[in-house]
Amino acid sequence: MKFRELRDPDRLHALIDAMLLMETDESLSTLLQQIVATASELVGARYGALGVLARDGATLSEFITCGVDEATASLIGHPPTGRGVLGETIHAAAPLRVDDLATHAGSAGFPPGHPPMHHFLGVPVITRDGHVWGNLYVTDPLTGGSFNRDDELLLETFGRVAGAVIDQSNLRRELRELSVAEERERLARDLHDTVIQRLFGVGLGLQMALPLLDDDARDRVDRALDELNETIHDIRTTIFEIDQDRATEDTLRQRATALTNEVDNRLGVEARLQMEAGLSQAVNEHCAHHTIQALREILSNVVRHSEATHVTVELSSDGDFLVLRVHDDGVGFDDHAGYGRGLRNLETRALDLGGRCVVESSRGRGTLVTWTVLKRA
Repeated sequence: MKFRELRDPDRLHALIDAMLLMETDESLSTLLQQIVATASELVGARYGALGVLARDGATLSEFITCGVDEATASLIGHPPTGRGVLGETIHAAAPLRVDDLATHAGSAGFPPGHPPMHHFLGVPVITRDGHVWGNLYVTDPLTGGSFNRDDELLLETFGRVAGAVIDQSNLRRELRELSVAEERERLARDLHDTVIQRLFGVGLGLQMALPLLDDDARDRVDRALDELNETIHDIRTTIFEIDQDRATEDTLRQRATALTNEVDNRLGVEARLQMEAGLSQAVNEHCAHHTIQALREILSNVVRHSEATHVTVELSSDGDFLVLRVHDDGVGFDDHAGYGRGLRNLETRALDLGGRCVVESSRGRGTLVTWTVLKRA
């Protein structure tokens, strides 16, 4: 990334803050508006816009603005489609800086009612696979001067960050919408093989920038690196959570074994399964399905919150009941009244199946979850 050419610690601070504040859980339309506003703020521009490329790659299908009020926008009329200087940025797929739009050879002029604009900077928004998704445009620095080389470097880097954030937003939306098992597996691989590797690359780039920074900036970058490490951990956990259960023809033992192996092999927590012989045949499919869902919920909580290194899963019988016990050696907790949504879900699921869920934990001594349900519920 070209951010390594930046020498101003304040601008690096602003870029890092912008990266950390992007809310990928927002809807895409809200996220795009946030990107435009952040880009304008980064370079101190009076006006900003994000042009989304159409399928033909040569025109704009959407144009999101910042700094133009609704009354002015209504006077302007139809949004631009990619002519003039905007088109030059599209065709070049590279930054374009113009000191005077009025005298620039490629300028197509402004429609009636459009606010006057003089200084222009446009950069591509590039996704992780190198595809130009759209362009960021800013005009007229609030300082009254022109955009400079540092502005260009800063906005170009932010354009790549925005592309990665848009990618992540689209990927999350796809994950919510897709239901076909093969597609879910493909997206999980994409998260693991592409997104995690990209985050590693961003982290490496930030580490390379450390020698250029003062002590305060170095501390901020170190915190950003910590955030990246936590994000990588969360993505790995998310991959675990979105993996679908094995086919229902698999036995309870096969599904429980696959789930504990997944934790052991991919999430860095040593997991061991102990299961009573013949239990798979003693439970019906409804009970087996919900038991696996409960086990997944418990193991997710262990990975996300416990800081455990070992977890033991036990499946056994107690008369008409199936008993699932999961014990970890993590940090534990004292405030049982502060159960999160995951533990509340476990209690509700157990009650629906004629059983109950008991959580025993104390700080520094790990947690034991005992989930008991009717075998033939």
